[in-house]
Amino acid sequence: MIIDDIKKDLEEIEKLDIDPHTGRLFAYVYETGEEELKEVAREALLRFSEKNILDFTVFKSAIHFEKEVINFGKKLMHADENVVGSFTFGGTESIFLAVKAARDYYKSRKTGTPEIIAPITIHPSFYKAAHYMGLNVKRIPIDDKKKANLEALKEALSDKTALIALSAPNWPYGTIDPIKDAAEIALDKKIPLHVDACLGGFILPFFEKLGEKVLPFDFKVDGVTSISLDAHKYGYTAKGASMVLFRTAEMKKHSMYVDLSSPGYVFVNQAVLSSRSVGPLAAAYAVIRYLGEDGYLKLARKVLTARNKIYDGLRKLGFESVAPVESSVLSMFSDDIDLLAFVGGMREKGWHLHLQKGLKEFDIPNNIHLTISPIHESVAEEFIRDAAEVLKHPPAIDTKAVFESIQKGNFQKVLEDLNAGRLDSSIIPLLLEAIPEEIATELVKEIVIQWYR
Repeated sequence: MIIDDIKKDLEEIEKLDIDPHTGRLFAYVYETGEEELKEVAREALLRFSEKNILDFTVFKSAIHFEKEVINFGKKLMHADENVVGSFTFGGTESIFLAVKAARDYYKSRKTGTPEIIAPITIHPSFYKAAHYMGLNVKRIPIDDKKKANLEALKEALSDKTALIALSAPNWPYGTIDPIKDAAEIALDKKIPLHVDACLGGFILPFFEKLGEKVLPFDFKVDGVTSISLDAHKYGYTAKGASMVLFRTAEMKKHSMYVDLSSPGYVFVNQAVLSSRSVGPLAAAYAVIRYLGEDGYLKLARKVLTARNKIYDGLRKLGFESVAPVESSVLSMFSDDIDLLAFVGGMREKGWHLHLQKGLKEFDIPNNIHLTISPIHESVAEEFIRDAAEVLKHPPAIDTKAVFESIQKGNFQKVLEDLNAGRLDSSIIPLLLEAIPEEIATELVKEIVIQWYR
């Protein structure tokens, strides 16, 4: 039967992927290891997959789910009754809405091209949103704790500033920007301040309850005007679940798009996308209800335990942290270890972790990046044992030859090696560091096109 053939085909294609449930992946998925939780999410996702958020007057389940999910996010972020929010399909979409709101608020009062001020550690989604919507981005440096430099922030402010964007935490190093101090500046200048808590919004509040020191970052801080947080990260729901919260209804109105001119229907979008399945929203509702605050606290405790085990284990092997450890992110380096060979060796053993390029101007060396999930509690010791083994017997990688090919403009050889598996994709950040940005951009585009040929 054709259905059986398709199922077999899907099984074969799935073998191309890394299994996201094993705990051997340190990015992209936030695995709990709890099968019942996944079952709850799948049931909701499938049951509501064919219903469309586009018209919530027809599919009223979307209104019910969104109110419940947003209310949970508001509670986590210490929001009052004036805070309103929108459900989105991901952190990038949440950030787009925050940037649109800031841009349109700026244009309601001023003329000219608005600017976003953000540290170099801000998520690239802000650059993407600025690119799409016609804003400029002023990048400011970070301090020795890998946080936004407040003095540089003050100096960057101007009449063109439409938004200050900070992180809780940032992705590269896992540090929380000095949001309280920056918010005082924003309040004084009457400038909106967005906190990107896509990574931390569903876990930092529980870290704090477990006794971790968490710098203030949410609506308890006067001057924070909007926050983005992802349910599909440490909310552990199905992919396609995020939200953006606005301190006032006025700011949310600036984030919306309404068109009344079409003869077809009234076009109302609270998010960037129009037609969207209710499935991911229903799954977010179901998982939040299933876990509740107690469930999230239990999983946060597992993340902390795993983080500390891996951190302590890597330090014993000669690694050090790039920055203060303030979240679920570890960024580790060693002057005595070939990180490219280490990452390659760990991938040969089935572990997938990122290699981040250094920033010489900030004395940041090349480093490895790990985002810790609850599942890692059960595999932390195995990870450290394998890391020790790889350090004893690192694979041979001729990094120098690869760099020479790139510097000579021999991109085709590198592309062939990547496609053939002779080079692991983890080398890409280091390659891009060795060549001018405009050439690097074209190289990345070419790599992507080659992969999809």
